[in-house]
Amino acid sequence: MDNINKTVERLKKEDGKILLATHHNPDGDGIGSMLALYLFLKEKGKNVRMAMKDPVPHIYDFLPEVDRIEKLPLPDSFDLAVVLDAAGFYRVDAPVQAKEYMRIDHHIDGVQESENDYVDPEAAATTVVVGRLLKEWDENSIDHRIATCLYTGLLTDTNSFRHNNVNEEAFEFARYLVSKGVNPSQVASLVFERNKPAVIHLLNKALSTLQIDYGGKIASLSVRREFIEGTGASEEDTEGFVNFARSLDGVEVAFIIIQKEDRKTWRVSLRGKGRINVQKIAKRFGGGGHRDAAGCRIEGDEKTVKEKLIGAIKEEIEKQSKVSV
Repeated sequence: MDNINKTVERLKKEDGKILLATHHNPDGDGIGSMLALYLFLKEKGKNVRMAMKDPVPHIYDFLPEVDRIEKLPLPDSFDLAVVLDAAGFYRVDAPVQAKEYMRIDHHIDGVQESENDYVDPEAAATTVVVGRLLKEWDENSIDHRIATCLYTGLLTDTNSFRHNNVNEEAFEFARYLVSKGVNPSQVASLVFERNKPAVIHLLNKALSTLQIDYGGKIASLSVRREFIEGTGASEEDTEGFVNFARSLDGVEVAFIIIQKEDRKTWRVSLRGKGRINVQKIAKRFGGGGHRDAAGCRIEGDEKTVKEKLIGAIKEEIEKQSKVSV
C-alpha cells in the first residue's frame, strides 16, 4: 500500500511518547529498521524509545545506539507505538501499551494496525521502506549512522543480495547508502566474520543432524536445547545456520528447527531458492514471511515436528510441479 505521505505526516505531528518495536528473535532487518528510525526521530527532537522481547544478537552489536534498546514488556504507556519488520504487534510476543499503533513493514499479509501503516511486500527489506520514509521527510538528515543501520538490514534480509526479493530498487538503495558513508566491506565483516568459538561448536552439532528428504529436494537441521546449553552458545547464535542446508545442490527448500527453553516448542526457519514459496508453508503453521524466507513455531517432539514440515513442503513442491507442467 502506497501510504508514505500519511505515515510521514503522522510521525511528524506526534509530540508525545513514541515506542519503536520489532519482532521477537530479531534479525538484521528488524533491528536495522528500528535503529534507523530511532536515530532519525531523535534528530527531529522526538521523544522516542526502542524495545523488543529478545536480546540483540552479538553480530549486530556494532550498530549505533544498539545499547539503547530496552527489553519488553515495559511498564510505560505510549502515545504512539510503531512495529517494524513484523506482520503486526502480535509478532512482538509481548504486551505493548499505547493509545495508537502503527506498522511499517514489507511482509506479505499481516495485520493493519492503523490507516497510517506503510507496508510494501515488493520492497526487498523493511529498511528499504524506512529509507523511503526518511528520504520523503528529510533526506539531508540521513547520516552515515542511519545509512549503516539501513544497509545492514538490506544486506541480511536479502541474504547478501541472493534472495529473489532482490530487485533494481535494492541495488539502487545500496548505492545510495554507500554515497551516505556506508562501508560495505566493513559491515559484511562485522556481521558475518565475528563468530565466537561457541557458535562454531554449536554449528558443528547442528550440521550433525543434517537430514535429506524427497530425493534431495528437502534439507533440514535441528538445534536441540542440549546443544545450546552444552556449547555455551545462545539461541540468537543460530542465525544463518539454515543457509548451510539451503546451499546443498538440488535442495529446493531447507529448514532448521530450534528447540525453545520449554522443550515443547520449536522455532522454525524456512528457506527456498525461488521456485517454492516458503511463506505459504509457514502460514500453514501460523507463521509468515517472504517467498524465500519464512518462519513459524510448532509444538511437539522433534520427529513429529520434522514430519509435519516435510509433509507440508512435499505438498507445495508437488503443487508447483503440476503448475509447471
